[in-house]
Amino acid sequence: MELLAPAGNLEAGVGAFHYGADAVYLGMREFSARADADNFTLDELSVLLGIAHQDRVRPRRVYVAINTLVKEAELPGLIDLLAQLRDLAVDALIIQDLALYSIIQEHFPEFELHASTQMAIHNLAGARQAHEMGFRRVIAARELTLAELGEMCDIPNLELEVFVHGALCYAYSGLCLLSACLRGGSGNRGDCAYICRNSFKVQDANGALIDQCAPMSMKDLALPELIPSLRRCGVASLKIEGRKKTPLYIAAMTNYYRKLMDGTFAPDEQARCERDIKTIFSRPWTTLYTRNARSAAVTTPYSSGPSGVEVGTVAAVTPGTPDRLRFVLKNQGIERYDGLQIELPEREKPFGFGIEDLRVFSQRGHESGSAAFSAEPESTIEVALPAEHPPIPVGARISCSSSQAVKRSYDWPTPRPSLCRSRHPVYFELKIAPRELLVISQPCAGPRELSDIRSSMTLDEPLAPARQPEKVVATAESCFAKLGDTTFTLADLRVSNPQGLFVPTSLLNELRRRAAQDVQDALDKDLGELTSKVIAAIDAWQPPKATASATPAWAIKIDRVFYLNLFSDKELARLDEVIFAIGRTPVNEIPDALTELERLLGGRNRIRLALPAISRDNGSTNWAALIANLFRSGWRRWELSNLGAWQLFSEAGASPRNLNLTADWPMLVCNHLAAKTLLDMNVQRVTLSPEDRWDNWLALLKKLGVCVDVPVYQDTPLALSATCIMNSLKGFCPGKKHCDFTTLTLSSRRDERLVAINDHCQSVIISERPLDLSGHLHELRRHGAGRFRADFLWRDYAPTTVHDIWRKLQLDEADSSAWTANLFRDINA
Repeated sequence: MELLAPAGNLEAGVGAFHYGADAVYLGMREFSARADADNFTLDELSVLLGIAHQDRVRPRRVYVAINTLVKEAELPGLIDLLAQLRDLAVDALIIQDLALYSIIQEHFPEFELHASTQMAIHNLAGARQAHEMGFRRVIAARELTLAELGEMCDIPNLELEVFVHGALCYAYSGLCLLSACLRGGSGNRGDCAYICRNSFKVQDANGALIDQCAPMSMKDLALPELIPSLRRCGVASLKIEGRKKTPLYIAAMTNYYRKLMDGTFAPDEQARCERDIKTIFSRPWTTLYTRNARSAAVTTPYSSGPSGVEVGTVAAVTPGTPDRLRFVLKNQGIERYDGLQIELPEREKPFGFGIEDLRVFSQRGHESGSAAFSAEPESTIEVALPAEHPPIPVGARISCSSSQAVKRSYDWPTPRPSLCRSRHPVYFELKIAPRELLVISQPCAGPRELSDIRSSMTLDEPLAPARQPEKVVATAESCFAKLGDTTFTLADLRVSNPQGLFVPTSLLNELRRRAAQDVQDALDKDLGELTSKVIAAIDAWQPPKATASATPAWAIKIDRVFYLNLFSDKELARLDEVIFAIGRTPVNEIPDALTELERLLGGRNRIRLALPAISRDNGSTNWAALIANLFRSGWRRWELSNLGAWQLFSEAGASPRNLNLTADWPMLVCNHLAAKTLLDMNVQRVTLSPEDRWDNWLALLKKLGVCVDVPVYQDTPLALSATCIMNSLKGFCPGKKHCDFTTLTLSSRRDERLVAINDHCQSVIISERPLDLSGHLHELRRHGAGRFRADFLWRDYAPTTVHDIWRKLQLDEADSSAWTANLFRDINA
């Protein structure tokens, strides 16, 4: 079982390998889901690859995460990066966007592919589909149970990677639009604003109010005691989260899990290592749902930020210049320049400060104390407070959030990049003639095959015979091995010197420099031609031709049939289709709902059934059985929202070729290649992402035209979460029979107003105001939009409201107060 550590920068990657990581994963400066980490340049990556691969007996692996959504205009830059990563021979790519899948399958098949957790693969069907598509590994959603993970592990020739420690998102990864739609920075593009960590005023349906809490702020995942169970399941890799964490954190965490996995902890060492980790950075730990899908107390709604290791409680604040904080030190020693923080109920985050002055008191004394550099546990101590400290109550919890001693405990060598860098081997042939020196070079850069590269030097004077011709070869080898300031290493040198001529070292060195530059120029030229060829092929692709109608086609998506009660026969006839979200209806009520829809629409040819983005067997719905029953009943028109849906149809005996399929926005189409991948999977149309921006929408409409459904009205799910928000607030689950939770309203300090909805014991977060593009439909039409869609899901609508909104959309009347999510944020900036 592999131990996989994060590397936010080169130092962290080196530290992870030093402390026992079998592999690291990292991001580049572009296309990284952790855009605010340091990330890697190509040169830094080559150094880490050299370190990883230098041990031939036990080579370590380096995985590059390109797990963000890619905009249409970014595709050329992505292709250039992929070509360079292939030359460096990285061990695998971790991807989210289906555009990468398309590009790699067609143009860079040498890459090993890992399906990012951002793809929200959360069930057996999703893992099987990823395997069928050619992924070597799936990174499972963090919300899964041991039983679900075990099922995935049973898929032959598919590796399963599981998060074992680190920060948790409130939503399923890849399905959080909070940051993008509310503040413009997309978590799916590495720019998350971490809104789930913010405090909100929370009001329930009866008006009861909690003034300030953070109901979406998750504890940190920690599964140390479950490692034996994960090993028995057949998990291939245990993953530590933390590309934004410090190298010190990565070293301590890697050391901890390496020793846990190997069983090499000395007595009491595990507890000390855990204190080290919590001192460096730690929220409270949770096993989340690994043991139980209904686990409670997995959030920290009433505290926020890293907590550190508790070292005491406030005994007194002594007035003076400065004021001083007195407490009895617990659990571990401290010293000057350590960091402390105090949890204060009126503050969103703990109050933190560094120890500038430390005094130690005798246990019975009340004297002024002795100045000290350090103090041991059970000492009574005072530390100076900053001048602008807030009021600090007696009894408040004090934690150590930074320890100099811990920092000294973890150390690793700093590599010399010139000695470690991964280099391209080059085969040289040197031909020596009286008036000319010729080098024929053959580089090896990934799978590329280049023609021989010829570098020559014409001499003004003929070369003289060598006194010791055999030494010419040794001298030439020494000169051509000096490639330290290049990206090359000498693989082999053959020397042809039939006349036994002497070549001065200065000429050999100059010839080596010239040959190395010629090789680099040839590689750069070939790379440019390769990327240009791939870009041209990508640009040349066109979707299936379809004739646009003079008027737009309209669809309505609903989760309650009675929403259509006030539509006239003429208005119903205007609908191209009605999409019915079956996930919101109890299974036993679905047949009656579909019968009523058939009655309203005069048959089922205009009815499409929509599967939810999350389709775990939750005790109330067996999705494989439900789909099989509906398919056998003749339902052939479906809307899909996750990869697993294709497999569910396959298991039901339905070939996608015999179905009419569309893809909803959770398939996250932000470029035409992602759309192409879905169209190649027998999808007829794709849906634009509500977290996208207007300019990218227009670019996609220009390329894809009527293959696109445009959502012009909807209560966009900003977060789909396995964590019940009421469970978070109460700290326990009363059970379905005793639960009266339907909705909660959340108001942030920025006056962002959200609604949390109970969906089968999971939570859906929507904006209080729906996405509404009234007044913009004419521009969408001008840029090629042929199909519009209005969604009435999640919220409790009255039929009159649905009908009024529908009529307003038909008129395309501008509404200056309408919420447009992230679409126009750049335009209005």
